[in-house]
Amino acid sequence: MKDNKQSIDFYKKIAKTINSAIDVKLLPNNDNTKYDIEFIRKYISKNNDLLDLGSGTGLIINELINDLNEIVAVEFFKEFSSYIKHEDIEVINTDIISFRKNKKFDIITMFGTAHHFNEDESLSIYKNIFLMLKSNGKFILKNQFGINETKTVTSSDEIGDNYYAQYRFIDFEIKRLNSLGFKDITVHDIYPEKENRWKDTHFYALVCGK
Repeated sequence: MKDNKQSIDFYKKIAKTINSAIDVKLLPNNDNTKYDIEFIRKYISKNNDLLDLGSGTGLIINELINDLNEIVAVEFFKEFSSYIKHEDIEVINTDIISFRKNKKFDIITMFGTAHHFNEDESLSIYKNIFLMLKSNGKFILKNQFGINETKTVTSSDEIGDNYYAQYRFIDFEIKRLNSLGFKDITVHDIYPEKENRWKDTHFYALVCGK
């Protein structure tokens, strides 16, 4: 079974050459950060504590620091997290597959990261997220999902490199989240149609309650 190791190897190459926060984006025209920020702001308040998994260079959370009480950012690569500039953001450099913090959060976000993990890896992440979420909290998962079935790719002509991604069938992913205890899951189409350039996958945000 393909796993996150291929993704780690791919992003190691980017980490060695990154010169700005936006360099973490694989293509110059695929930065939808403004839509991500706008969407998250609908669910947060000033007294909320937020955990962000797979924070990258902090393009999202750097803009949210004044909207929240606390932000904890988890990012594997120090080269990426060095662009998370706010001293009030706690940065933890570790693999999110086994990450657990002895604290419960109002909001947990995972944006554009889940497809880099296979079924088993992502299930472990979701289990830990459920345990770290407050009883009335929300987990917001934005990702590219398969529309009719799961699509797994191990290389990309557009990117020009080996690149592991598993775009899981959205109904399958919702069923798995339900099985872990998440409830009242709602599906949101948060990007303009032009950003969904593939016929068999689509970007959605899932808002999952506990």
